[in-house]
Amino acid sequence: MRLVAAEIEAYPSPDVELSPSVIRILSGALDAIASRGVKRLSMSDIIDASGVSRGTMYRYFSNKDEVLVAVAEFVCVGFENGVQEAGEGIADPMERFKAVMRFYGRYTVENSPGRVFEVEPAFHLAFFRSRFARYKRAMLDALEPTFGYLDDLLGEPLNRDAFVETLVRIQLSTLMVPASDEWNLLWDDTAANVEKWAMKIAKAQN
Repeated sequence: MRLVAAEIEAYPSPDVELSPSVIRILSGALDAIASRGVKRLSMSDIIDASGVSRGTMYRYFSNKDEVLVAVAEFVCVGFENGVQEAGEGIADPMERFKAVMRFYGRYTVENSPGRVFEVEPAFHLAFFRSRFARYKRAMLDALEPTFGYLDDLLGEPLNRDAFVETLVRIQLSTLMVPASDEWNLLWDDTAANVEKWAMKIAKAQN
């Protein structure tokens, strides 16, 4: 089975400015994927779901593949920017950790419209496989001050790569098995629990 080539490119660079109309198109495309799937998806489906005119659609995109390139990059860049902004201006490293975790939990829910994974698992899998490293890098950059603090507390460096990869993999798992309210609370409490763990180790070492 041929996946749409656009959606599995690791670093697509669509030349489309994110105007309000383009954002409507991309958001509508996500909704249309959830209801139709990628293979059955047509430009008309995207137009109907986004509420833009045909002229507006074709002003920005020539075909479905171009829309899918832009959708994938829109979601990925939205995460990269959002996770960075979540921690900006927060001096306390653990408060920064809490803010980043809360953002990530919300972002997964808000940017995974109902049934997208059920209807089009190939789209999700291709997207995350091609952008997994970018998600890890975004988390690593956002949490660097937190890691510095924990390194000092423990007296040795944490394995940053393994830590952020675990966080990303955990969030991806909620696409297959939706998180319960209890799990979401546990996720939000990760920063506090990690700090308690680090302080226990630090105390035992002194």
